[in-house]
Amino acid sequence: MASSGAVLCASQAVQGVAVAVFLYEGFAYNMIFLRRILPVVGKQFLVVPFAILFNLFWVMAIWSYVAAYAADPGKVPQRWQDFVRNVGDALPVAPARPEWQPGKATYCKKCDVPRPERAHHCLICEFCVLRMDHHCPWINNCVGFKNHKFFLLLGVYACVASLVGLATSLPELAQWALAAIRLEDGFADDNGKRTVETSDVFVFVIFGLLALFVAVLLILMLATHLPLATQNLTTIEDNYENMPNPFDQGSTSANLAQIFGAYGPDWCFPIEPWRPLSDGVSFTRSDERLGPDGLPEQSTLDTGGSTMGNDVERLWRARYKVRSPGAMMESVVDQGPFLSLARWWTGAT
Repeated sequence: MASSGAVLCASQAVQGVAVAVFLYEGFAYNMIFLRRILPVVGKQFLVVPFAILFNLFWVMAIWSYVAAYAADPGKVPQRWQDFVRNVGDALPVAPARPEWQPGKATYCKKCDVPRPERAHHCLICEFCVLRMDHHCPWINNCVGFKNHKFFLLLGVYACVASLVGLATSLPELAQWALAAIRLEDGFADDNGKRTVETSDVFVFVIFGLLALFVAVLLILMLATHLPLATQNLTTIEDNYENMPNPFDQGSTSANLAQIFGAYGPDWCFPIEPWRPLSDGVSFTRSDERLGPDGLPEQSTLDTGGSTMGNDVERLWRARYKVRSPGAMMESVVDQGPFLSLARWWTGAT
């Protein structure tokens, strides 16, 4: 517990640094570069378009950050806990292993309860997370089924905002970075009139360094996480080798839809998918046929021939192969007079 507390404190410290960098970038670009530097160099006509371009992505990055941090990453829902209690021993439960276990509820030794497929326990958050990817110290939260979309959007928007800030301010950064290195006392025009204070230039140059650092860091991060998302993989699952990915939908768009929901304008915003393709407890397999809505067709699910409708638990019973009372009895006594007794007891002929 002490170790977990130390890691949590470190995660909170990293989060504080991330927030400070975000706010500093926004302040330096808007208050120093746009309001003080561009007018001095005779580029007032660029202030409005640059402000719109940078702040569009910067605001989206802030919005995505708040969403990723504040969201429930995918704590195992109470409905699953109730389902587990209701079906009891009819639910097959397998020991958790570092490998693909599709259609198997696995036992969490920390929580002391069965959990759905693709769920893992976070030692920092101290609960199991649906389709857990990793614990991210930059947002001080787990990245899981419910906020994986927000995390990816955060990376994309923050990276683009940093690149836009660098690209639009590069001429002035290059010019005044050299002047700052020479420790000039203010910056004057050809007539000797002071135009920009030395402190403003240093703030501006530090902005450039931070924007470059953030852009490089996020490019490296996205180079890891985006390819995994396009394969419907998490960073944990990327290490599994016991079988091909059973949840690969066969195309980049279909795999991204498992995170972002069915394709639509909501893909661009850090909000819950309008048309989610999973409930986080069960996931579409690669061998299932999908209907026009992106969900598996009923004929590919062994639901006993009944209409599934909104009965989520019926889907769970099919996914996790919950045994009927008759099947449970026959699995215990599968021969001799006991088999006849079991059939009589369950009403089987």
